[in-house]
Amino acid sequence: YGLKLPFGPAVRSRRLAGRGGARVPAPSVAASVDANSMGVGEAGVVGTCDDPLSDACDVMCDDDLESCELVPVPGGRKKDRLVCRIDDKWVDLTNWRKAHPAGSHWIDAFDQRDATEVMHAFHSDKALGMLQRLPSARETDMPSKEVCPDVTPLQRNFRAFRAGLIKDGWFKRNYIVEAAQMASWGAMLALGIKLATTADWKYKLLSILPIAIANSYAGWLAHDYVHGTDKFCNFFRNFGAVTAGLSTTMWCDKHNMHHAKTNEVGIDEDLPGGPVLFVWPPTPENDKPWRKFQHFYLPLAYSLLFVVWRIDSLKVAWSRKIRHEQFCLAAHYALALAILPAPVFAGAVLLSGFMSATIVTVSHQNEDLMFEHEHDYVKNQFEATRDCRTSNPFSEWLWGGMQYQLEHHLMPTMPRYKYPALVPLVQKFAKENNIEYRASNELQLLKDNYMLYVDVARAPADPRARESASGLTI
Repeated sequence: YGLKLPFGPAVRSRRLAGRGGARVPAPSVAASVDANSMGVGEAGVVGTCDDPLSDACDVMCDDDLESCELVPVPGGRKKDRLVCRIDDKWVDLTNWRKAHPAGSHWIDAFDQRDATEVMHAFHSDKALGMLQRLPSARETDMPSKEVCPDVTPLQRNFRAFRAGLIKDGWFKRNYIVEAAQMASWGAMLALGIKLATTADWKYKLLSILPIAIANSYAGWLAHDYVHGTDKFCNFFRNFGAVTAGLSTTMWCDKHNMHHAKTNEVGIDEDLPGGPVLFVWPPTPENDKPWRKFQHFYLPLAYSLLFVVWRIDSLKVAWSRKIRHEQFCLAAHYALALAILPAPVFAGAVLLSGFMSATIVTVSHQNEDLMFEHEHDYVKNQFEATRDCRTSNPFSEWLWGGMQYQLEHHLMPTMPRYKYPALVPLVQKFAKENNIEYRASNELQLLKDNYMLYVDVARAPADPRARESASGLTI
């Protein structure tokens, strides 16, 4: 009905049991509704399809998200109301969940919860402008404070802190720095190609290292571009598919929920809960006999990171028929296998997987695990994340901004090269709000993470343990 929904890329469409139903195309009866006059009907009334709060309607959008319309649901089905709080306002998203471009599972995940920090962390200014158009929830549908507590002082202080950074231009990109980062990646890749295309096998073997480093660094660049919400990032959105064989859609499916619910067991897919690796003792039913040896095969498991992600990328792009990603992935493999010897390419993918997995896991896995939902998003990030103090300029470059993991989780759309200057401000914020800022050097992080796998390998199974969000999550 004439509303644009600029929430971001279409990355998943999942219908959850007990929520919604099949789409019923009926444009002839779809009502045209003014976005600024969304009425709130009487609670519990199943009415005609002329109100975004009506139980008889769903909001449906076209493929380009240029317009949306109200369409009837089978038999005017009675729905459970789905509400969440954004900027102190309770909104009713019952009929909007299917229209959310990133998938209805995002809406479901914040039913009766505060979604303010997540909304501001992942959406563009254009999308945030949509907030004023969302229908207010009925008072009878709002949860009690026991279900969703009041906003904490820490959250309010963080919102003011973030607003100040936006005002001061921290989220604006420096295109000279962007070009320098791209050039450093290109130089490393060029070195690897030069060595790989010589006749001497010793140089071919040596080429695996720079190509692996370039592959990991391409991942860091793509990571920054996919998080970004500006035009520059939108232009480079499929950079990871072309340069590293990683589907943007696959990555968003997996990664964004990790940001929203960091270290929440059963939801965060970045927490390995078996069957290959375990960061907490599993139930006897989900236990594996090889868990006791996981600290010995950990490097091998880590090296499979990009193998798993590449396979998943191909599955997602082809099963969902995402044509532009299919083209980008095909171009990646055509170019890589035309230029590089197959053994060099395979070796680089394995070595790159080991390096990247080591870097991305040490910042979270040894921190607090959330076995219950943490309502305070800011507290969650501080307790589940640890920064790394790199020891030299090359290590600082190689970590690709992941050493500033806390800053990234608090401000994911901020360009990563601004995080070093942000650290003192985050430390000051932590001190003023009496919350711990955690950081360790590289060796200590690696040691602590390895000992976590040792401890879990030796621990008995726990009948009360919660299952992982997915299986092989390395």
